[in-house]
Amino acid sequence: MDTKTGVTLLASGSNGNCIAISFQGKTLLVDCGIAHRALKQRLMQCGIPEESLCGILLTHAHSDHIKGVETTARQYGLPVYSTEKCFDGVLEYHEKHHTGKKFSLLSRTFEAGYSFSCAQFTVSTFPVQHDVETVGYVLSTPRCKVGIATDVGHPTNLMESFLKDSHVLVLESNYDPDMLITSNRSWELKHRICGGSGHLSNRQAADLLPRIVSRNTQSVLLAHISEECNRYDLAMETARQSLADLHREDVFLTYGSREAPIPTVWC
Repeated sequence: MDTKTGVTLLASGSNGNCIAISFQGKTLLVDCGIAHRALKQRLMQCGIPEESLCGILLTHAHSDHIKGVETTARQYGLPVYSTEKCFDGVLEYHEKHHTGKKFSLLSRTFEAGYSFSCAQFTVSTFPVQHDVETVGYVLSTPRCKVGIATDVGHPTNLMESFLKDSHVLVLESNYDPDMLITSNRSWELKHRICGGSGHLSNRQAADLLPRIVSRNTQSVLLAHISEECNRYDLAMETARQSLADLHREDVFLTYGSREAPIPTVWC
């Protein structure tokens, strides 16, 4: 039986986020912020069988992380794991956008910091600084630890302790400060993004790497890269330089895309 764990960024960006973690024929989704039809298409592109899906973990209740949850969970009969506040946000989103349509989810709520088992995965949760209640995840299999932190206003010691020693890191690298300042976005939105409860800049993500990359680290996947206030090459170069300063050019570095899924990373 295959002992490798696969990490696939099916979608990553402000128009939708969804990560698939696969091990021994079972797949957990982290967030489901894309339409069900798009999810089916991207799973097929990546060779992930729909019948392998066994649950959905939600980080928070912003639309780019939850808009496909209800349909996907109902179609496949999947349990949805989230904090209670996040679940309330999913319910509110559904009532706003699907008026008159019956809401049906198999909910499994937890408090940030709780750990649980799902299929062959051990799932650990930790609080993340953002403008709504948000959690990050560590998914562990016998030979692989996957750390996930997106929509991070600023790093905390607790977050770093959970992410450290991950074999695969999925880390937000949302914006370039100069591009954000010169963008057409309102000052209120600019402040929200960089004000400590919004998102990590390329520089913040790169500065975090020395504190969480260890000898175990094999891959770093940059996530939630802004279309308007960042570029893929800027995010990659900033992170690549940080890894070079650590003499860790051996770490595989890539980024999640808005346009299409990226090839699965294995550990």
